[in-house]
Amino acid sequence: MKKAKIKEQHSKKDIKQVQEPVGVKSVIVTLAVILITFGSFYLLTDFLVSKRTTKLSDNSNTSSNTNRTAFLNMLDHSNKEYYVFALTNLNDEAIYQRYVYSAQKSYYVVDMNDTMNKIYMADKTTISESVKDIRISDTTLFVIKDGKITKHFTGYKDITSYLQKQLDVSSNIKKK
Repeated sequence: MKKAKIKEQHSKKDIKQVQEPVGVKSVIVTLAVILITFGSFYLLTDFLVSKRTTKLSDNSNTSSNTNRTAFLNMLDHSNKEYYVFALTNLNDEAIYQRYVYSAQKSYYVVDMNDTMNKIYMADKTTISESVKDIRISDTTLFVIKDGKITKHFTGYKDITSYLQKQLDVSSNIKKK
């Protein structure tokens, strides 16, 4: 019986300890720790994101000039004059970038392997006034002026030949 009373007294003490009101000081300390923790995470995240964004913009010379677009939207851009590369192999983009960067031209890239662009692929290249009726057989460069296709070149040889001529013209103008 004495053991039962002792156990009862101990359990009453435990309940009293648990039920004691939390002091104002401990609430303030807990809130301060939580605020400092979240504030630190916020500042650290903000710093890392801004550092990464700066690094990305430093690494791309014309990041504002390089965009992906859908084939159907290739005439819908605000630039007065630009190139659209309809690429059947995205690995070729780096080859053409060299010319475009040197000439400081805006350009857009259409991934012809994308599901929504594949319907514009065909065995033979056909150019039309309406983008919906255009079909290409290989990587094609479209020269766009004032929202209209003024020239097009299909295949690596024709595209690089045209771009090299444009680069030569551009560098001659700069020399004068």
